[in-house]
Amino acid sequence: MLLHSLLDMDTKNQRFKISTWVKMTWRDEFLQWNSSEYGGIDVIHVPAASVWRPDITLHSNTEDTFELVKPDTFVELRPEGTVVWYVPIIYGSTCLQHVRYFPFDRQECTMKFSSWAYDGAALEPQAEAGADAEQIRFAENGVWSFISVTNKVVTEHFPCCPEPYYYLEFTIVFQRNSGFYVTYMILPCCFLSALSLLVFLLPPDCGEKLTLSITNLLALVVFQQLIAETMPPNGNELPLLGTYFLAMIIMVCVSVVGTVLVISISHNSTQMHPWIKTLFLDVLSKVVCLKVDMDTEGSEPTPHKMTNGSFDEGNLNAGYNELSALVTSTDNGISSMTSTDPNIAKILRIMAFMKNEMVSQSDKENRQLLWKQVSKVIDRCLFLILVIFALAISFTIGIYLYMGSETVHNEH
Repeated sequence: MLLHSLLDMDTKNQRFKISTWVKMTWRDEFLQWNSSEYGGIDVIHVPAASVWRPDITLHSNTEDTFELVKPDTFVELRPEGTVVWYVPIIYGSTCLQHVRYFPFDRQECTMKFSSWAYDGAALEPQAEAGADAEQIRFAENGVWSFISVTNKVVTEHFPCCPEPYYYLEFTIVFQRNSGFYVTYMILPCCFLSALSLLVFLLPPDCGEKLTLSITNLLALVVFQQLIAETMPPNGNELPLLGTYFLAMIIMVCVSVVGTVLVISISHNSTQMHPWIKTLFLDVLSKVVCLKVDMDTEGSEPTPHKMTNGSFDEGNLNAGYNELSALVTSTDNGISSMTSTDPNIAKILRIMAFMKNEMVSQSDKENRQLLWKQVSKVIDRCLFLILVIFALAISFTIGIYLYMGSETVHNEH
C-alpha cells in the first residue's frame, strides 16, 4: 500500500481519511497458460470483475460501506497464474488521537486488514517489501507531515475456531505542523496574559482597570473554547495547552478579584487601624520596593492666598482667627459691639462651622490618601505574585511540551 495523500484528520472524532495506491498479488492456478502456445504472450489485462479477488476488508472502516474496492478496474495476469491488481482506494479509518502535546503532537494511526470470509488455512496475507513498498509519492499536506509507515502480519486465535486468523497491520505516523497554532492561538494567549498583568500598573482608582480585566478574561475563555472544539472528549489525556489556558484564566480571575478589592480600598475613608498601616505601609511597601507618602496623616492645613475670589481652608482659618481676636478685644469698645450687633455673631458661627467642615474634609482626604497608599501596595503585591505564577506556569508547560515532543520523536 502506497500512501498518496492525507485527505482529512478529524482530531475531534478520532478518524482520518487517506488516498492510497494498493497493489494486491495472489496466485490463481485456474489462470495459467503456456505463453509459447499463444504467441509468447506473457501478460494480459482483464476486467477485475471477471476473476476471483480476495475479500480483503479494513476492520476499522468508518465509511458508509465496507465495499472498499470498485470492480471496474483491470487486473494483470501472468502465465504462471500470478494475478496483480493495482487499484486506487480512499480509506476512512479510526485513529486514536494522543493530544497531550498538542499542537506539537504526532499521531500514530493503525489500519488492520484481513479476509472477512477465509481463515488462515485458506488465505494468508503477506506484507510487500522492497522498492514497491517505499513511500516516495506522498503529497505534502499543509497541516500534517508524513513521517513513516510500517507493516506487519499479526496472527490471532479465537476460541471458536482452531485455525489461525492473519491480519495485515499498517501503522502510519503523521507529524502536526504547529506553526499555525503557535501564531494564532499560543502567542495571542501569551500576549493577553501579559496584558492582564499590566492592569495592576494602572492607578488604583482608575475605573478602566476592571473593564480591562474582564475583557481579557472573556478573550481567554474564547481561546479555550477553540481548543475544546478541536480536541476529542478524551478524559484520559488532557492537552497541556488546555491546562495552560485554564491556568491563565484562573490568573485573570484572580486579577479581576484583586482589581475589585483595590478599587474598593482606594475609595475607603474610614479610620485606618495601626496594624494595617504597619503591615502595608511599613513592611510590605519595602518588600515590593514601593515608595509611599507617610506624611499625609496628621498634617495641618497651611494658609494659602485667595484663588479666583474664594478662600481655601488656610484662608478661612486665618480670617476666623483674626475676626475672633477682633471681636473679643476690649479695645475701642469692640466687645460691647458684639453684644449689640447680631451680624457679627452670626458671621462667627458660620465661619466656625465652615472651619469645622473643612477640617473634617481635610481629615477625610488624609485618610483616603492613606488607603490609596495601601491599595498601591496591594496592587504591587498582586502584580509580582501573578508575574511569578505566569512565568512558572509558562516555563513548566513549555518544558513538558518540549520534553514530551522530543520523547515522541525519539520513539519513531
